[in-house]
This record gives sequence, structure tokens and C-alpha cells, in this order.
Amino acid sequence: MRQIAAFAACAALLAATTTGCGVDLDAEEVHATRSFPFTGGTLTINSSLGGVRVLQGTGGTVRVERWLRGKAVTDDPAWSLRDGTLRLSAACSLVLGDCGARYHVRVPPGVRLSVDARDGVILNGLTQDVDVNSLDRIQVTGASGRLRLRSEGPITGENLTSRYVRGRTSDGAIDVAFAGPPTTLDLQSHDGRVTARVPAGSYAVTARSKEGSERSEVDHDRDVPRKIVARSTTGDVRILER
Repeated sequence: MRQIAAFAACAALLAATTTGCGVDLDAEEVHATRSFPFTGGTLTINSSLGGVRVLQGTGGTVRVERWLRGKAVTDDPAWSLRDGTLRLSAACSLVLGDCGARYHVRVPPGVRLSVDARDGVILNGLTQDVDVNSLDRIQVTGASGRLRLRSEGPITGENLTSRYVRGRTSDGAIDVAFAGPPTTLDLQSHDGRVTARVPAGSYAVTARSKEGSERSEVDHDRDVPRKIVARSTTGDVRILER
């Protein structure tokens, strides 16, 4: 889509001028690394441009790797950690050609996280509680803390041992798989399929779809403490046994 937009803009410039149009459609990434001392109990990560991958790090330090390309390299990119908030900023406004950013953030164990990144979030192997908000895809692998996930795109989870997971998306599928049984699983998609894969056992299950079908393979018992609620407006709902 970025390249199509660049070609369209270039064609418009050629129609209006006789000087031609040079557009870099495959800009090289510029890599940098920075570490920030951190000893707080809660960390907020805010990215204005670019996806963020969050990984387990070591105590006392937040380590950030940054890859920028195109105009984002020269248009005053910034990163800072103040008052418990890590701000990652870059810009691609009014740009022809390739432009973007991506980040890897390694965080201390035991620090509660809040992540707001418009271009997608990946969580890898985190043990702490995490809240995520994104306009794009959220992917989680190997998490064990409480998860609250809100997206305008798809949500996926693999090898989860989190006891509490809440997922909401307005436009995309939800597909999560657990290595250990969740105690509270609450999933809802406005426009997409909802699939949960959980270990064998008894669960109090509520599966609802307004325009799709519903299926649950697990033992259903309303009196057990483990609860699964899965809902979709337009997609099928599946509770499957791993």
C-alpha cells in the first residue's frame, strides 16, 4: 500500500511538472540501541509510529533497539524514559516512498506493563501483567501474567499460561491457544471469528455469535471456577480442546 501511494503521488507530480519524481521505495533501515535505567513497578510504552516487540529483559534496565527507514530517520525521531513512560516517536507525514519504524523493547521482569502502539504489538515470553492497545495486530507468545488486549485488528496467542485473558477487537479474528488452563477467558470480536484452544477439563462456557455458528468441545459445567466467554457479531465461535 505504501508503494502504491508513492506511485500515485509521483504520477500526480509528473502530471503537474516537467521535472520528474524520484522516490525511494525500499529505503535501508538505520539501527540504533539505547538503554534506560529503570527501577519502578509500572512501565508505560507509547509508540506514535511503528510496531513494538516487547521481550523479557534484566532488572534495572529498559533496553530499546530501534530501526528507522526513509523520512523517519531525519524527521526528528526521539526516545525517552521519564516518569515511568517510555516514549518512542518518529514521523512519516507528507512523505513519498518508503518510511517506517519498528522497535524491540526488553523490560525488567515483574514490572507491570501498559503498551500503546498504533502499528501493532508483539509480546514474547513475558511473565508480568500486560495491558495492550493497538490499531493493528496483537500477537502474544508464552505469556504467563494477566493480559488485557484491545485492538482494531486481529489478536493471536500461542503457548499461553495466563490465568486471566481479556481480548477485544473491532475488526479482526481472535485465535488464542493455551498450554495451561485459564481461570478467566473473555473474548469478543465485532467482525471476525473467535477461537480458543484450551487444555482438557471442565469450564463454564458461554459461546455466542449473532450471525455465525457456535461450537464447544470442552466439558461444560456452570459450577466450576474456570470460565470462558467468547462472543462475535459476525464470525463463528469455537472453543476447542487441545
